[in-house]
Amino acid sequence: MGSYGEIIFDSPSPAVDCRVSNLTAFAATLTVPAGLVVPDGFTLAIAGEVVMRRCRVVWRRRGRVGVAFEMPA
Repeated sequence: MGSYGEIIFDSPSPAVDCRVSNLTAFAATLTVPAGLVVPDGFTLAIAGEVVMRRCRVVWRRRGRVGVAFEMPA
């Protein structure tokens, strides 16, 4: 099972809903709509959480992406 989230792009594109699974303090797997081109970097908002996470894509599969959370400096 997982949580729901929202991918917030750095461009004026609208945010996109996703499913968040395998969530750890450092990374997660996101299930995204088919055909969505996910940029290398974006912000992730997870439902029910106050903090938004800056993400970097580390792998891609059809309809799924693995992301690492960038730690604040």
